[in-house]
Amino acid sequence: MSGKGYSIVFSSRTGNTAELAETVREALPEGTCEYFGSVNDAVDGGFDSDGNRDHSECSIANGNNKSGFDGSDSSYGDGSCANSAIPASETLFVGFWTNQGVADRETQQLLGQLRNRTIFLYGTAGFGGSEAYFQAILDKTKAFIDDSNTVIGTFMCQGKMPHSVRERYVKMKEQPDHMPNIDTMIENFDKALSHPDANDLEKLANLVSKAIEQ
Repeated sequence: MSGKGYSIVFSSRTGNTAELAETVREALPEGTCEYFGSVNDAVDGGFDSDGNRDHSECSIANGNNKSGFDGSDSSYGDGSCANSAIPASETLFVGFWTNQGVADRETQQLLGQLRNRTIFLYGTAGFGGSEAYFQAILDKTKAFIDDSNTVIGTFMCQGKMPHSVRERYVKMKEQPDHMPNIDTMIENFDKALSHPDANDLEKLANLVSKAIEQ
């Protein structure tokens, strides 16, 4: 991968995967990022089967684009370009958040459109603590990737959830017929509050560095 451009795309509902995306960018060679931003822009803008876009719409180079960093806003700070153009980079670092045990729908759509690419998958999940659980999510997500692509690496870690989730769990516990594992769910929420933590980010950076040496 040395000397070749890459793109970093991600979907981040609460900011956890966006934090991972920034770590990916910092771990890669400076000046070779062709796009950094939201998966939503890629899906809405419409990749063809090879990931090509009409670049006259908006030129993004050297990783300067931070629009859509929270995964929800595809507009630029100056409002100059609402739909980002993602270059046909050979290598894509694709980040997702977990919904019902698999990557979010927007990421599924993006992955399903790619052909003949090199892909590094990274993501976050509210529930964690088990590598087997993370691997199951990754396996289900990789099923959306066409066989013409090559997956060069994967990473997952736990991610903190909105406090409203814990409040909902506490209210559920007050009910006499609450689910038997509600205490475990509250405990998991509290454990997730520190993630992604420094160890998570260091592990991701190391995996990315190893992947680009292939």
